[in-house]
Amino acid sequence: MRGFIAGYDRRLWVLFLVQMLVSIGFGAAMPFVSLYLHRELGVSMTVVGIIMLAAALISALGRIIGGEIADRFGRKPLICFTMAARTVIFLLMAYVIHIRAGYLLVGLVFLAIRFAGALTQPAISAMVADVVAPERRIEAFGLLRIGLNAGWAIGPALGGFLVTISYSSVFLLTTVVSLIGLIVIIRFTTESLRVANQHRFKIKQLFSVGKNRIFLVFCFFSFLLFLVMGQLASTLAVFAAEIVGLSKLELGFLYTLNGLVVVLLQWPAARLSSRLGRRRALVIGSLLYAIGYFSVGFVPSFVYLLGSMVIITLGEVIFSPTATATVAAMAADEQIGRYMGFFGISEAFGWSAGLFIGGLLFDAFAMTPLILWGTIAGIGLVAAIGFAVSGRYYERSG
Repeated sequence: MRGFIAGYDRRLWVLFLVQMLVSIGFGAAMPFVSLYLHRELGVSMTVVGIIMLAAALISALGRIIGGEIADRFGRKPLICFTMAARTVIFLLMAYVIHIRAGYLLVGLVFLAIRFAGALTQPAISAMVADVVAPERRIEAFGLLRIGLNAGWAIGPALGGFLVTISYSSVFLLTTVVSLIGLIVIIRFTTESLRVANQHRFKIKQLFSVGKNRIFLVFCFFSFLLFLVMGQLASTLAVFAAEIVGLSKLELGFLYTLNGLVVVLLQWPAARLSSRLGRRRALVIGSLLYAIGYFSVGFVPSFVYLLGSMVIITLGEVIFSPTATATVAAMAADEQIGRYMGFFGISEAFGWSAGLFIGGLLFDAFAMTPLILWGTIAGIGLVAAIGFAVSGRYYERSG
């Protein structure tokens, strides 16, 4: 174990710990945001989807800005700043929920949370790419996701318990763990940027990645799969609670299972993905997502829904680290942050558009689950076909 830990740069393990801490709080709060808006404030799922779609625009802007800052001024300063900002914003969310503010104010604070989170992600991904050799990046991103999902395994269970006390208490927990993560980053990590982007900044430089057509094709099919992934944060939670009839504690355990499966299987899945190659891993991950969400349409009870969550999570552990490693392989060292930022656009729009589309589908077809989840699964199948057809090109990158 000592040799395994020593085989990676210490900064990877610091990020591992920080991701775990932050995701404890984030995982405790995020599954219940849509539920709070819908159940407590009486907002329709379509309006919830619109809020999530607005979050996509904010997140996309944050990813672009974050990628540029990370390439020009360094990874650590940006991570520290955004961690501090998130600590303050989560505390603000606890307050506005405590005073039972209207859904517009809650939505605005939620957008601020999403913007701060979007700023930091390109810097974290770029730091991992900086300190890990290309041939080990899938494994390294897999390790980072284990840290994230170890927190995710704990967070929803805590959230399911705390939400029975009050929704605001959930965001107080998120505030505390974000502050601890900030202290860890400041104290135990150093800058990883080796070659800063010294070119004079011009707006058109932001779109230089558009010249890489292979990258754009990859981002398009990733967008489709992120749209499917987005159902996890909203549509699935509301469907499980209102249609399947899960209690808040059962809902928390459902998301805890997602984190547990990642913790247990992410490392072997990352090793397997490295041997399969990026193309095959992306296709298999997409197919598992499609199968998992299609199976939700047949779910009669909590136990069966647990099985669907396992299949969905298997898709996650194969696809996610492979996709991030693919992006790193396509970028020059001084542009990794920029590429991560633009890849983040497809993720942000995919997740948020997924919530919007999922909200529309839920309002229209909640009582006909096969149509609801069959449509979602069909999008995942299109992504799998796209990766199968185009994958031979970006398989050669890096």
